Amino acid sequence: MYPDSVRVELPDQKSVIVFELQEIKKYSGFITGFPAYLKEILGYVQKSSAADFSASSPYHIEVKVIPEGEKFTLSIGTDMYTKATNDKMQISFKKLDEEQTQLTVRDKEIVELLPPGWELVILSKEFKISVYAQSFQSLLDITSLDLTPITTKVTTDADFKTLGRKSVKSRIIFRDNKVDQTYFDKQHPLDMLFITGIGGVGLVRDQIYPQLSAKMGITFSNRFKRPNIRPSIIYDALFFAEKISEGYQMNINGFLSVSFEKNFSKKSKGPSWGGIGAGLLVRQSGDYFTGNTMKFFISHESENRISIVPEFYLTDDFKKFTFGTTLRYTF
Repeated sequence: MYPDSVRVELPDQKSVIVFELQEIKKYSGFITGFPAYLKEILGYVQKSSAADFSASSPYHIEVKVIPEGEKFTLSIGTDMYTKATNDKMQISFKKLDEEQTQLTVRDKEIVELLPPGWELVILSKEFKISVYAQSFQSLLDITSLDLTPITTKVTTDADFKTLGRKSVKSRIIFRDNKVDQTYFDKQHPLDMLFITGIGGVGLVRDQIYPQLSAKMGITFSNRFKRPNIRPSIIYDALFFAEKISEGYQMNINGFLSVSFEKNFSKKSKGPSWGGIGAGLLVRQSGDYFTGNTMKFFISHESENRISIVPEFYLTDDFKKFTFGTTLRYTF
């Protein structure tokens, strides 16, 4: 859901901020405005409780940003807090029952050790922000920072000018109000070559026939790592049974087709493919198709892998039009 991430380490404030964004170029300005946004949230928390946070043990704070018009439930007293943008915030916080130390190990070496501290998470459709701070005062110290150098670094770095489908993973150490160290990595989404079989039953010119198909192509994912488009090559074998004097004769007609499909599902699971395709008759048997023949089809494959495919045939050297349809199951 959030392909880009910027990890900002603040040694002076003994804090870490992780910005996870749908698109780093579009929301990079949010990094600059984050200290003021955090100050607003902390102000709501302080107003809603009589606790002395400066002397308190760590809390976990969670903020959900809900767009105007969506239903929401506020969990702080009876007050409703509305931002100037008409977005609403649902804020909840609780004292951590047990203090925990977070340890990160890479290549058998300890690369990060976070002692017990305050946790803050902000969630919305466009971003997720996670903050660790050693104390409540550390959170307050973040609100006075000017993070403009981070935004400038992110938006002007040459690595970010041609991202395409790539996602961004970055790490920035911000010390003495300036960018001290940076690390950037662009990750390409995983594209996959696939080969699959298809079985089905079709109807053309009042003839019902079984069909077997082989499909090969490449699935290209978008920067959210969801399958997005897939061009493919398909060979369809159509089996027509014809009665003759000594029993039945099997006539096999074959079409070689190309197709282009797009995933119209926005979910991370269960793609819903829709597309178009065209094919040419490369094997002819019987009089079901005469002369040079092409077919055009519209495909739609749901999560259950069953699809009904309308097909349009141009036969007799592309002079005659015939309509058909196929019920297919993709293995």
